Amino acid sequence: MSAVTESLTVQVRAGLGEWRLHAAVRALATRHPELSDATSSARHVDHHDLSRQTALALTAAESRAAALQVVWLDGGTEGRLLLVARKDVLPTLPWHVLLPELVAEWKAVTPRVPARVG
Repeated sequence: MSAVTESLTVQVRAGLGEWRLHAAVRALATRHPELSDATSSARHVDHHDLSRQTALALTAAESRAAALQVVWLDGGTEGRLLLVARKDVLPTLPWHVLLPELVAEWKAVTPRVPARVG
């Protein structure tokens, strides 16, 4: 782990919803100015390779300098959410605040309903 970041990994269900995750991270960035450069991404990976992909995602996230990065690793039957935050963000927005707010924002996003054709 980098000297300037900390990370948190949370097991999540499959099918988390990439667009809902992006919307939730954008909402957090809007609410908290210190997260203005927050990013989110999703990767579809083999569930047998989740540990390796988590380590690779962590290494990649640490090389960026964003205040908060959220990476969803979708393993099909299970998934992981990797959160990487700069240490200067965590005194004002610790994990016990960030994670519940992210979950609340994700839940607040209205699921998309496919448009009916014809």
